[in-house]
Amino acid sequence: MEFEKRKAATLSSLASSKTDKSPKGTVDTHLIPLINTINSHPSYFTTSSCSGRISILSQPKWTPTPPTSKKKARGGSWLFISHDLANPNSLLPLLFPSESTEFTTESASSADGPSESAAGLVTELVFRFEPLIIAVECRDIEAAQFLVSFAIKSGFRESGITSANNKRVIVGIRCSIRMEVPLGDSDRILVSEEYVKFLVDVANQKMEANWKRTQGFLSGLIDNGFQRHTVSENGEHRDGDDDQSERTANGDAHIGNLY
Repeated sequence: MEFEKRKAATLSSLASSKTDKSPKGTVDTHLIPLINTINSHPSYFTTSSCSGRISILSQPKWTPTPPTSKKKARGGSWLFISHDLANPNSLLPLLFPSESTEFTTESASSADGPSESAAGLVTELVFRFEPLIIAVECRDIEAAQFLVSFAIKSGFRESGITSANNKRVIVGIRCSIRMEVPLGDSDRILVSEEYVKFLVDVANQKMEANWKRTQGFLSGLIDNGFQRHTVSENGEHRDGDDDQSERTANGDAHIGNLY
């Protein structure tokens, strides 16, 4: 019964016009068919998701901490972020600005106060590609084991049960085609424009592979009895013979825990 209540609340949040806890506040269009297909099954519902993204993260420089100290997340801000293929012409002015241009970042954490860049501190700049990640609550351990096994067969080999107790069973669907390359810091970029273009090309190839793997996972679920969902050209969601549409938009869906 508690599973049904949590699922109903989550699906209600997804269908509402309110923004969620993700940076963009809405579901990424690339993931809408997969999310709705998973949510159509009585044994599953998604709790957070990201279809994959290319970004440049501005983060505090690493400093060693005493062994007895509790580790804290470094946090940071995005200098650039895209859930589609990246255009190097959009990145280069951000990394190699004119003297009158300052770094402009988007907050990537929920911490209060100004970002490190805004406070005038030197931050590390890291170019990143992160593939699809979805968290799914499952009705029971058997349902979780099936989904993990199927995700691994579909190429998401880092998938697994991330939490299992007498209240909730959570599965993480993910893979390892990520990349993370340091570029320098907010005072000095240590790579060339040509190298940045190369990184963008590699990240775009990874994004396309990520999309192909995601589509294969979706097709496999449908072949195994999950309900088909589609998104029409005008952004409306349609499932099977149902003409009822739901709101769609770009971004990440984060309902409950953030990933």
